[in-house]
Amino acid sequence: MRVLTPSDFHPAEKAFTCQQAYVLRTRHWTGNNLWSPHPVLEAQLLDMDDSQWPQLEEMLHALLQAVALPDRVCQCLPLINGRGTVVLEASEAPLGRCVLQQALELLALTSIERAQQWTGALGRIRHVVDEECLGPSTACIANAAIQRNLPAYRMFPKGNLVHLGMGAAQQRIWTAESDLTGAIAQDIAADKALTKRLLSNAGIPTPQGDIASSPAQAWHLAQRLGVPVVVKPLDGNRARGVSLDLMDQASVETAWQLAKREGTQVLVERCIRGHEHRVLVVGEQVVAATRGQTLAVEGDGLSTIIELVEVQINQHPRCLIDMTLERIELSSNAKIQVELQRQQLHDQSIPAAGQEVVLLRTGNLTVDCTDEVHPDIAHHAIMAARTIGLDIAGIDMVVQDIRQPLLAQGGAIVEVNAGPSLLMHLYPVHGKARAVGEAICSHLFPQPEDGRIPLTGILASNAAGLRIGQTLAAWQQAQGHHVGMASGDTMYLQGQRLLQPSSQSPSAGERVLMHRAVTAAVVAQDMLTAMQAGWAYAQCDMAIICPEESTLEASMQQRILATQLRTVRPGGIAVLSTGSAQLESLALTCPGKIIWVNADEQHPLLQSHRRVNGCVAFLRNGRVVCAQGTEEAYMPMPQSIGDWSLPEWLAVAAAGWAMHWPLAVLEVIAQQASDSKH
Repeated sequence: MRVLTPSDFHPAEKAFTCQQAYVLRTRHWTGNNLWSPHPVLEAQLLDMDDSQWPQLEEMLHALLQAVALPDRVCQCLPLINGRGTVVLEASEAPLGRCVLQQALELLALTSIERAQQWTGALGRIRHVVDEECLGPSTACIANAAIQRNLPAYRMFPKGNLVHLGMGAAQQRIWTAESDLTGAIAQDIAADKALTKRLLSNAGIPTPQGDIASSPAQAWHLAQRLGVPVVVKPLDGNRARGVSLDLMDQASVETAWQLAKREGTQVLVERCIRGHEHRVLVVGEQVVAATRGQTLAVEGDGLSTIIELVEVQINQHPRCLIDMTLERIELSSNAKIQVELQRQQLHDQSIPAAGQEVVLLRTGNLTVDCTDEVHPDIAHHAIMAARTIGLDIAGIDMVVQDIRQPLLAQGGAIVEVNAGPSLLMHLYPVHGKARAVGEAICSHLFPQPEDGRIPLTGILASNAAGLRIGQTLAAWQQAQGHHVGMASGDTMYLQGQRLLQPSSQSPSAGERVLMHRAVTAAVVAQDMLTAMQAGWAYAQCDMAIICPEESTLEASMQQRILATQLRTVRPGGIAVLSTGSAQLESLALTCPGKIIWVNADEQHPLLQSHRRVNGCVAFLRNGRVVCAQGTEEAYMPMPQSIGDWSLPEWLAVAAAGWAMHWPLAVLEVIAQQASDSKH
């Protein structure tokens, strides 16, 4: 094994090794980039055997699929002399590096050794997923926004606070809570006693119960209510510290101790007969429902309970692949220990063949039953969420049959959860997965254009991009917009340059789109910046491309141009300067409308484009002419354009003409350009 440890590598570009090859450097894009609209990791490999490249790609695909990660982009691109590039989709850089390293290390093993090390490799990848990536509830909402071509920015590392959308049209989510979730409603939902009182006042059935300040008082309440009872923490979550179906004093008092460790106070309630259900309410709709099952193992007459748990639960594919079933650690799970004691069992007990041993009676919501929900059940769930004041709520209810009305079967709502976990709806053990991320995204952004602001992307040299961007920003300001502009690594707000933040901050383009005051945005960058940092947006309303002199290879320039054209949304506009054979050959790949600009009215490309009713801009007798077919319009042209080049000014004029912006603003800017020359 050779070790590469050059001291001049950037910390974000870590090198790591394995027996097969080593990785020289990595680069991670968080958004739209040269490879994909999705975040990807690019790695440069050295000393890779030519025959191993296809096997490495196959191994990467297998690892991504085994841990339920997307592999829309996963390819190996060998060059010569053992060098090459690996590209794989990865939401976070540490995740991409971990997947690549595990693939390389597995590839260096024999087939027998590989089978032995496979589970360990998956475990290391899952550990990185748990530590570095968005939680599944947050990720499914963010992915739904990305599918609508809305940006989704993670606002802090290792956190679930995510910004969706652009500027003033944005929304934020934190797990499954949104900007629309009220702080008062959240506090109410955290207090189970207050929640019950409000629901009861609204005529919604809830179980009788009260707070117990001691184990003895808990048993006193249980006798008054009538056994069986439920004991749970007043302000707990995820079924922690909840004990069901308690019949005797010892069980109640032990359950009180368990609940007290998970909350500030302990609630004792009458036990409602039936099955536990979770109903997910988003806005004014029930979008998913799951039914709980008791978690149990079946004895074989030979194995201890701890051995049965390992084989029947911890080795279940849902524990190993997507972790929708949690691993059970018997020695540290007090709740299961209490349940075993109730059955007069312990870890080392050996159940008879066929004997069922119950481990958990609550919190194991694994069966999708969305299509079975009775309208009356849905009505009560929606009313419960509205009564508490939540826009997104997980309503826990106990009913015999979710296909029947609530009151007729003596069912009740037992809890209302703010920011509920979505995992049970995304990966039910039985039944159909539900598109809850899409439902929440549609709730936050009801209309197709919601979450967007007018956005212009500019690809030009730094100086040209700044001139064009400032002009477009001034034009939009005059129409009442609060304009944010990014040029290179600098951000401007209403024409004022803002202070440069820390080196760990997002790019200037991302900061513009994250600013809550911005109602229109302009993002300008040159080819080198685009190659290194990617794009802050997946789609723009208008792109302006003024090809620049660049030292980048022709193939790289072509990829950058193609990616910029790809960002133009269907129905959008691309204003393109002639003179680049690459751009002219790629123009037809643009999803939007093309406007070609050149000072010469007789330029062959302008002539051919205009003949098919395309839009063009050119100079005639010292005036800017914007035309489509036989229709022509005149735009302001300064007497002296100063630092401007003719293609730049034509591009700006054509952009304003296409967007139907008022001419008066450009006339002022043209006069300023003329005055600055004298």
